Amino acid sequence: MSYKMITLTLLVLGTLMSGNAAAHNHEPLGGSLNSAFSSWGSPSLKGDWQIVEDNGTYFIELGENFKAKKGPDVKIFLSPTAADDVTGDNAVNGSVFVTQISDFDGSARFAIPNGTDISQFQSLIFHCEAFSKLWGSSALR
Repeated sequence: MSYKMITLTLLVLGTLMSGNAAAHNHEPLGGSLNSAFSSWGSPSLKGDWQIVEDNGTYFIELGENFKAKKGPDVKIFLSPTAADDVTGDNAVNGSVFVTQISDFDGSARFAIPNGTDISQFQSLIFHCEAFSKLWGSSALR
């Protein structure tokens, strides 16, 4: 094989590999949480979040400005329902449970269950399952 042929082959392979890598490179998702209710003048939920990938595992990261009303059974879910359509009654329908929260302010990081296809979900929700009370939500995209 000639030097030109080897160079051309490496150039083509490099282009194909970089294009393939770009197709699998996921931009972090993120946004701000929207409160579902207010109690004594304070929102049930506020703050920023993002979903990041680290060594093949996806995580929900809550920002330093995260703050939520304390509740007995507040859990984080990924929901296939649009954030504007989520209610306390339908919050867990088809949703993937991520974690129950015990710290109601400040930054935190929670692993999304392995094998979860994030593209199948439309919103991030915080929900008190014991009382079917929606704390708040945010659109994923």
